[in-house]
Order: sequence, then structure tokens, then C-alpha cells
Amino acid sequence: MMKLFVLCTVISLQITAASFAQQVTLNYKNAPLREVLQSIRKQTGYYFFFSSEYLDKAAPVSVSVTDATLEHTLAVVFKGQPFEYAVKGKMITIRPMEQSFADKGAMALSVITVRGRVMDEEGNPLPGVSVILKEQNGKMAVTDQQGKFSLDGAPDKGTLLFRMIGRETKEVMYEDAVSLTIVLKETDADLKEIQIVAYGKVAKEYATSNINGISAAEISTQPVNDPILALTGRVPGLIVQQTGGAPGSALNVVIQGYNSISNGNGPFYVIDGMPYPANNLGTISGTAYGYGGGNNFSYINPADIESIEILKDADATAIYGSRAANGAILITTKKGKSGKTVIDIRSQTGWGKITRKLDLLNTPQYIALRKEAYKNGGNTPGGGDYDINGVWDQNRYTDWQNVLVGGTAEFSDIQASVSGGNANTQFRTAMGFNRQTTVYPGDLNDKKINLTFNINHLSTNQKLHFNLSGTYLHDNNRLYAMDLMTAAVTLSPNAPKLYNDDGTLNWEKVPGNSTAYSFDNPLAAMNMKYNARTYNLLGNAMIGYEIIPGLEIKSTFGYNRITSDETNVSPQSSFRPDKTFLRRSVSYGSGAISSYIIEPQLTYVGKLFNGHFDVLLGSTFQDNDNTRQTYNATGFSTDEQLKNVQSATTITLTGNTAFKYRYSAIFGRLNYRYSDRYVINLTARRDGSSRFGPESLFNSFYAIGGAWLFNKEHFIRKLVPSLSTGKLRVSYGTTGNDQIGEYGFLNLYDVYYNDIPYQNTSGLIVNGFSNPYLQWEETRKLNFGLDLGIFDDAITLTANFFRNRSSNQLLNDNVPAYTGFPIFRRNLPATVQNAGWELLLAAAPFKARAIQWNTSLNLTIPRNKLVDYPNLQESNNFNQFIIGQPTNIIRTFHLIGVNPETGLFEYLGSDGKPTSSPADPTDKTALVDVNPKFYGGFYNSITYKGLNISFLFQFVKQTGVNYKFGRAPGVQMLNQPSSLLDRWHSTGDHALFQKVSTNFGEILDPLLAIGSSDAAYSDASYIRLKNVSFSYNLPAHWMKTSHLSQARIFVQGQNLLTFTNYYGSDPESQLSATLPPLKLFTIGFQLTL
Repeated sequence: MMKLFVLCTVISLQITAASFAQQVTLNYKNAPLREVLQSIRKQTGYYFFFSSEYLDKAAPVSVSVTDATLEHTLAVVFKGQPFEYAVKGKMITIRPMEQSFADKGAMALSVITVRGRVMDEEGNPLPGVSVILKEQNGKMAVTDQQGKFSLDGAPDKGTLLFRMIGRETKEVMYEDAVSLTIVLKETDADLKEIQIVAYGKVAKEYATSNINGISAAEISTQPVNDPILALTGRVPGLIVQQTGGAPGSALNVVIQGYNSISNGNGPFYVIDGMPYPANNLGTISGTAYGYGGGNNFSYINPADIESIEILKDADATAIYGSRAANGAILITTKKGKSGKTVIDIRSQTGWGKITRKLDLLNTPQYIALRKEAYKNGGNTPGGGDYDINGVWDQNRYTDWQNVLVGGTAEFSDIQASVSGGNANTQFRTAMGFNRQTTVYPGDLNDKKINLTFNINHLSTNQKLHFNLSGTYLHDNNRLYAMDLMTAAVTLSPNAPKLYNDDGTLNWEKVPGNSTAYSFDNPLAAMNMKYNARTYNLLGNAMIGYEIIPGLEIKSTFGYNRITSDETNVSPQSSFRPDKTFLRRSVSYGSGAISSYIIEPQLTYVGKLFNGHFDVLLGSTFQDNDNTRQTYNATGFSTDEQLKNVQSATTITLTGNTAFKYRYSAIFGRLNYRYSDRYVINLTARRDGSSRFGPESLFNSFYAIGGAWLFNKEHFIRKLVPSLSTGKLRVSYGTTGNDQIGEYGFLNLYDVYYNDIPYQNTSGLIVNGFSNPYLQWEETRKLNFGLDLGIFDDAITLTANFFRNRSSNQLLNDNVPAYTGFPIFRRNLPATVQNAGWELLLAAAPFKARAIQWNTSLNLTIPRNKLVDYPNLQESNNFNQFIIGQPTNIIRTFHLIGVNPETGLFEYLGSDGKPTSSPADPTDKTALVDVNPKFYGGFYNSITYKGLNISFLFQFVKQTGVNYKFGRAPGVQMLNQPSSLLDRWHSTGDHALFQKVSTNFGEILDPLLAIGSSDAAYSDASYIRLKNVSFSYNLPAHWMKTSHLSQARIFVQGQNLLTFTNYYGSDPESQLSATLPPLKLFTIGFQLTL
């Protein structure tokens, strides 16, 4: 079957003088015609359309011309060939020699005009589609703005080829056709040809950077309300750790390891060119959000995102200078597309549960443990030991994990968008609503409402273009200001019921004492009314103008403001009645982060020495303001007065901060591609930041990257004809880290807030010593990459080796006590290295019409170590760091075990002898590395007709904190893990845990040491079924009567299964006192009109 080959693979911003008299230089001897035509295309920008079947029979070409016109060059090249050519606009059509007069006469008797329309799968017209008649090689048409085409003089039956970059190629047979309707679907292979980079785009084939990303399609399969969560397990070199299960919980995001010893290690985030803050605004909220507070990315709607790119090496990040030492994450939002107006509605609802529970003691086991502790201590239970002194029923058992965190969280989400436009102007507007509850008791929820708009415009002469977009999201959070997980895993299994028969909270009075109570009811928090209202406004604008062909001036503008108002009302009913020292109160908190950025830029693209170059020059002006204020009101006479702060007798300011951050820079990039085989990319940036001292306000950063596309070499093509992609990449450069907070170079003082100030004036507390030489931490990044693809990229491999060395570390140093300053922050020449391998293997085993299967495996093997730290022995970090070891290595006592005779834990002392009273830090001889050994993900997507099934397994090999040893077992009214059943009872016992006792003098030292021993850490590796998605597109003929262009139903799941030997609530979060990530199941539909 004849295949039409279109030699037009790279479309750049370059606009050259398109006259037919362009100059061409060629020097070939017996070269294939295809190769000569490719050289002409590169030099002129003209596209050739031809049939591979005929071109393969072309005679070799020998040509030598210098600065010749295109007309003359074509005449020389085609001399003696069995072809003729026709030039129309920028297209050159090649076809066999004109038929004889007799043949033409016969054909003229049976010709017709074939008309039709080409659309996408949503019914939008597709302009610019090539429609080629196979029977008359070279006869073609191009669809107009309405997607219509017309082919005159076509035979009464034949075959048409429909081609368009980014769309499938379709072959359609016709017979006596009057009008055809053709639908072309998007193809993943073509979509992946474009790579988003800082300040622009590049053809992925010629990219020199280490960049990975995910698309909107991958995000849509996951029921998450945070777009960063959608990256989990999908990108090599990236760790996304969810720290909690409440809506908006904090995330720990790390790219290629921890570069800084004491400062921020998070990446630099950019949304449509606007830097976005990763730190949250939480001012008074407690632990419900997980470690690190809330998460600003929960205020970004995942449904509005087109793609997310992760930039890792210096070639990709150096152009961001001092802000991207830890990598960068670029988020691109959805834009309107030309075509008819499209309405899209998507809705889903679902349910969530905790992934796993801790294995705790039941009531008989717990009572036995408590009584054994008193027996071993030679004591008897006291009046406050209600669990074993007869006040509480010793036969009662409640699984508090079921009661307090075993509920079902509800998830509901609905999104609607309208988009469309023409060739010059496109628009998209969307709105949505999201609601999530928790697994806690009570009516607690987090609600979000979002609005988005975008407008793109290109002038008729294609000189002026602009873009305007905006996003607004309002989040209303009504969760607890505290986490019930702690109570769920520590409350005594025979503790009283939570409610009285009349529905009020039960405090369980002590028998015989009408004013004494025995129970701190954990649901007292339900009587506290917590509310946080957060508003996120994000706006972007861009305007550009092409001065001359290839030269464009443009500027981008961005604005972001996030505000939050928190209130926590504590009525008297939220305190135990006998705790009269606790009084009703209201805590208030408000904060705002506002930022604007202006980035004027100048770009130029052109040709030089048989190559293409792209130059970018730009500058950055950014201003950030951050304010936070908290205060507490007390002295309300009644709970009703809590609604009016003016009713308080005392209002105390508990926090008041205001920071300003200013940043400016100039930057540039030069990219040169020679002969489509060799690419070099140079970037540089000069930064200035208000965060550093007046002696070090500015610094420079640079990078160089290169690529060799060896699959385009003639000898490689001959040796490995199946090789479709072959590229070697290398890059080296510097980036910086300015995540140190504001005013660190000044003398710092904190206000000391007190209810009884001295002479009505609050005092000051010394917090830091000035250092005018404070400057950036610097990271030098080296990256080697290999991209391979065989069988038309049916199987691909991407491998990267990275080595990042971070120096000039900002650390707290010792200063003499007489200075009055606790610390002195300065730059030290300590060096941290992160090195490792990133692998991504992908395959498409089946790519037929009926069935498609795509599979991929990504693996990262990281290694972190402290390379150098001058004078470490004399520093105050001597006991924390070890040269040659990871920076987050943990020095611990080495647990030998339980002494069968004494029943106490024994540790290995520094003298090599066992001891039950180890000394800190002398006896901390064991090292625990909590860095992951490797991590990755395994993804599969199978499509059969309208049915799609996809799933992702995430895996991590790591060591983490376990909870085998409980919390002061037997001493307090706290439940313990079931591992405490293996404890020492009598002389000669070999057990996991030492004897329990209320005699602190005997057990305290070895008990306190266990949490700082290597026994407190164990294997926390896991394999998790992170995501599963089932979807079904209803058949097209069902849509005709409903006026729908698409209808889809789907079922999705998140965190459904976890395989692990970890002893704790969750191996990912590893926080027993915090609600773990939930497993979520949703069902929904999507309609497109």
C-alpha cells in the first residue's frame, strides 16, 4: 500500500522571506533525492509533499550550487527524474510525469468533485488538514476554517489520505461520493513532540534538558483535589509524599534529593509564567492538615490544568537562577481552541476510608499490661487510674479507630467549561464546585468554588498576539483544628462512651464525687467551631509583537494574591466541667501573600551555517508581600457572646509579622541546532534578591547543554535500521537557593507577647545576629542522558545520570554567649552531593485500531551524602552530620535486646559493652539512613474500542519510624500496639520489649532511649495501587439523537491497595498521630456538547 510521507517535521517561530528567489547552497554527489529535498526544506522553509513509493525509485542526485535561487535549484535537482513538481505558496508537490493525452481523455470520462468536512472527536472543524488523492499522486486540497475541502477532477471511486500534525492519519475509500464527514483523533505520539520549557517550548526531538511531565489526560484519571498529588509515582526523580488524609494536607515534594542542609528543599513552582508560593498561610490551625500545615496547591483546580512539567537539570533550571536549585515545576493551564463552541460537563462522587489501622491491644490485654506495670513497680493503682481502679468497666471494649477515624469521607466534584473560537481568537471559561468531608464524626467539610477564564488573540496580519487569563478559587474549610488520630490510637480500650443518653458529651463522673470527672472526651473538639476561608486570585497576561520576520518583542505580567481568615471558637462546653481554669475563648488569624511579576522579553529566530538558532533575552521584576496576624480573645460571659469579639474583656495580640521580598534579574538563552543532528543550548541569569546582605545582593548563574541525535547519522541508520530515536544529552551549570526567609542579614528581634506586659509595653527577644555578607547557596548540576526508541518508538528508553553538588551552605554557627545572640547565620563551604540514576522504559505492544496498550516503568536510584564540612568537629552540628554519610542520617543507640535477667533494654555503649543507661551522644554508634534506596512507578493503559482501563502501582524502598514500642507502656492510661504482648515477664524471658513498670527510677533510662535507638526504625517499603481508572465512551451513533459529541462514564480509585511490612498506620506519611492518606473510590460521567 502506498504511504504518503510528509516531510515537515519542525515548525518553529521562524518567519523568513518566503520569496521564490531564496538562496540555496547544495553540494551532493549520488545522494538520495529524499536527503537533498530535506536540505532544501531546511534552507528555505518550503514543504515537500510526495509519495514514498515513487520517491524510492528516484535516481541518485548529483548537484553543486551556491547561493542559487530556489527555482534554479529545483530545475537542477529534478533534471532526469521521472517526476514533475508544482510550487504553490510554501508547498512543493511532487508527482510522476504528466499522463499522456490518451490517458487523460479516458480519465476525463469518469471524474467527479469530492467534497467533505473534517472534524475532531468533539465535532470541532479542523482547518489545515491535508487531503490527498492516492490515485493521482500529488493531487490534494487543504481544509478551510470550517474544516471543509473540495477536490475537483477526482475519479468516481478512489482513496483519500487525511493528514495533520497532532492527529491520526486516516485512509478513506469513496465511491460516487458527494460529501464525506471525517473525524481525526489526537495522537499521543505527535502531542509528545512539543516540550514545555522555561520561557517557551521546544521540539522534544531537539530538547537538551532532563524534563518529564504529565498531561491533562493523566490528571483526569485521578480523583485528587491537588494537582501535585497527580504526579505521585509517575515521574522519575520526583518524590511526592502525602503527609495526611484531611483535605488540603501538606505535601513533601523533592526533586533529585535534599540539596540544602538547613534551608528549603522544595522546588520552584510556576503557573503560566507566574511564580506560585509553596508555603501555606495557616496561622492558627493545628495538626489536621498533617506535617507542615496546609497546602497552597489545594487552591488550584486540577481540572483547569493542561500539563505539568518537572525541570531537573541545570540546562532546564539555570534560567530561573537563584530559585531553582531544587528543580522547578511548571504548570500550564488549559486554553481555548479554534472551532465551534464546546460545552463540557464533568461530575463525580465518591467515598473514602483510611488505608489501614494500627494493631492495638484489646481490653483484656490492656488491663493485664496496666496491672503488670503496677505489680512490677511495687505500687497500687491511684485515684486517677480510672481504667483499672474500678471506675471504668474493665470488661468494656471499644475500637476507637473505628469510632473516631473509621467513618466514610464523602467526595463530590462537578466541573463545567465553555470553549471555542476561530483562527484569530479563542476563549475558554470554566467553573466548578468541590466538596470533601472527613472520616471523623460530625458534619465537617471542605468546600471549594472556582472560576477560570482565558482569551487568546492573534491579529489578522499575524503580527500582534496577546493572552489574558484569570483564576479565582474560594475555599471554605470547616474541619477540626486538631487531629483525632492521636486519640484513636491511644485512648484506653475500656474508656467510657462518648455520648450520654440525652446526646450530650459524656465526661464520666467519678462515683461518689459530683464535681469530679474521669474522662477527657476527644469529641469535645466537635464543640469547637473552626473555620478557615481562603481566597486565591491568579491572573496572567502576555502581549507580543513581531517587529520583523523572526524578531519578536513581548512581555508577560502576573499577579497572585492568597488571603486566609481563620477562626477557632472554643465555647465552655468544649472543656471538661471540672477544668475551671479553662475558659471560653476565640482565636483569630488572618494572612495574605501577594505578588506581582513583570518580564519583558525579546526573541529572535533565524538560520546560520546550515543550522537554526533561537535567541532569548529578558528581565524579571518581582515584588512579594507577606503579612500574618493572630490574636486571642477571652473573658466572654456566655457562649452566645463568642460571636462578638467586642464582648471579650481581654484581647491579646499573639503574632504580627510583615515581610517584603523583592527580586530582579536579567536572563538570556541561545539555542543552536546544526544539521538537525547537533544541538547546543546556553543559558545565563544575573539575579538580585532582597533576602541577602548588601554586600551580596547579586549573583550569576549559567548552564550549557548539548545533544547529539545519532539516529540521524547515515552509518547509524545502516547499522540499526529499526532505531527511530537515538539521542545523547549532557548538561552542566549552576543554580541557586534563596529559600531562607526575609531579613536574615539583619539583627532580628521577636516581640515577647504577655498577658501582663511591663508598663503596658511588650518586650523584645533577641533572635539573630546581622551578616551583611549573607548570600546564595549554590548548586552545580551535571547530567548525562540517553534517549532511545526502536520500531517507530514502539519501545523507548530514557536514562539519566545526575550529580548535583550544593555548596556555600547557609548554617547556624556558634557565637560567644556574651554577644547576647543565640545564633549567627553565615555561609559555610560545606558541600552536599545528590547523585543517582533515573530510568523510564515505555512500550506500546499493541497499537491496532481496536486495541491499544501502553505501558511504562520508571525507576530512580538516588544517593545523598555530605562531601565536605570544614571544621565540622568544632561546629554545633558535630553530632548531627558525618562526612561521607547522607545529610539526614540519624545517629542512634544500637539496641542489643532485652536482658533476660534484668528485663531491661540493653544498648551497645561506645566502650563495646552493653548498658541500660546509654549516654547521648557518646553511645549513639548506630546510623540509620531514612533516604529512599529506590522508588518509581509501573503504569498501564489498555483501550479496547470505547473502553479504557488504566492503573498505576507506586513503589518505594525505604526505612522509616515504626511504632512497635508504644508510648510509656503501662505507666499511663494509653493504649499500646499489640507488639507489647511480646514483653519480658520474668527472669529468663527472651522478649521484644522490656518489662513494664511504674517504677520510673528503674525503667526510665532504657525506656527513653528506645525512641532514639535503631530499633525505632524498620523497613517502611511499600507497593501501592496508587490509581485505577475504568472509563467507557458511549458509541457515536448513540450521540446523534442526544445532540452530544461525546459521553463518557468512569470509575476511579486512589490508594486502593497497599502491600507493606511496615508497622504503623501508613508507610507513606509515617505519622501515627496524624490521619493517614485515604483510599478513595469515585464514579462519574462526562458530557460534551
